This record gives sequence, structure tokens and C-alpha cells, in this order.
Amino acid sequence: MAKQQQTPQMVYQPINTPGIRDANTGAAFTWLRQGAQDFASAPLLSLAYGLVFALLSAAIAYASLNKPGLTLTFMASLLIVGPFLATGLYQVARLQGQGKAFSLRDTLQIVNRNKARVAVFVLMLLLMTMAWIRISSLVVAVYFGQMSPDVGLFASAFGSAEGLRFAAPLMVTAMLFGFLLFAASALTLPMIVDGKTEMIPAFITSLKTIIKQPATMLVWAGLIAGLTLIGIATLFVGLVFIFPLLGYATWHSYQDMVKS
Repeated sequence: MAKQQQTPQMVYQPINTPGIRDANTGAAFTWLRQGAQDFASAPLLSLAYGLVFALLSAAIAYASLNKPGLTLTFMASLLIVGPFLATGLYQVARLQGQGKAFSLRDTLQIVNRNKARVAVFVLMLLLMTMAWIRISSLVVAVYFGQMSPDVGLFASAFGSAEGLRFAAPLMVTAMLFGFLLFAASALTLPMIVDGKTEMIPAFITSLKTIIKQPATMLVWAGLIAGLTLIGIATLFVGLVFIFPLLGYATWHSYQDMVKS
């Protein structure tokens, strides 16, 4: 009789991720100070990135100016455009930390070298933001009876107790999805730019950091949100300076939190 061949068993190996360092809640302010030093070392390139982000933000906001229902789309777009555009700033901070020269071409090439990983990451963020927009649009539709109420209807809603009951679930969903997007993107792209891991381990590491250091990362998320709102409140002029500052600080958060 012919010997029966044995089917080899598949062995699943766990995904290896780097360790997470402890950091106190004041670390976020240190990252901002380090980011300011990077900004001062490359002012023209930093301002160029900040100007591009500010112009894109202003254009998206203008498109939703007369349709407040699209405001969530505006916010979601910033959460996608911001991390993607900041990859060039991560490269600047990385090269500065190594004492190497850098140029605009270097910042653009880093995206080209990691285009597959970055594309998967952006697609993941896009799917998450689409879910956020869909749920929020349903909340708006249930209250107003239409998907895109005008500015007058929106303004009148917030002047009543019933309107506040509408605003509460809208803000809760916005905060929930905003934090999920932050958790997914806090350290993922800096790790990809550093070239020491693939997208999935980087994504898992970002989530692990939020879980293991919740207080520190909540402070950091609050600073990002607060500074971004200040940039928007200045008619987007402040974003020219705030965006590169946050980009560099994000790189230093990765350097500080993730073990090599």
C-alpha cells in the first residue's frame, strides 16, 4: 500500500511589535519643544508644508461653507490629509536627528519609497472616516429630515433644548471616531517612515501605545486638537505654523515612546 502523505500543519507566528516606553503626561510638551527646534532648523521647508496644509484646509472649508452638513466631511478630510502630508516632515525630523542634510526632494521621495504602505494606511483611514460621516449624516437626517440642512436650520437647532439633544449624539460620535482615528494614526506613519517595520505592526504598535499610555496620549491628542482649532480660528493662517510644529512633535513622540 502506498504511504499516506501527511499534510504539513500551518504554524501561525504572532506579529512582532516593538516595546513601548513609559512617558509621563508632561512628555507631550517636550515633544512640542523638540518640534519647535526642528522648525527653527528648517523654517522655509516647514512653512512650505504648513502653507500647503493651510490652503487645502481653507479650500475644503470653503466648499462646505453654505452646507454645514458637510462640516463633518471637512473635519474627516483634515484627519486624512494631515497625516499623509506630514510624512515629509517626519523625514525632515529623522534626517535632522541623524545629522544629515535634507531637501524637499528627500521629503517627497520618502512617500514614493513607501507608497504601498502609505496607500494601505490612507485607505484604512478613509474607510473609518466614511463610517464616521455616514453615522453622523444619519443623526443629522433623523433630526432635520434631510441630509444637508442649510445654515439657518443648523443655527436654530442649537438655540433650543431639543437642539442640544441632537448635538449630544453628534458630538459623541465625532469624539469617538476622532479618537479612533488618532489611535490608528498616532505612530503608524512615523514608524513607516523610519523604515523599521511594515504597516500592520506599525498600526498595532500605535494602538498598543494608546492602551498602555492612555493619560499621556490623551494629553497629546488634546494638544493636537486644541492647536488645530486655534489654527482654524485664525482663518487658517495659524495652521501654516502649527501644522509643521505638530508634524515634528509627532515624530519625537514616536522616538520617545517606541523602543528601537
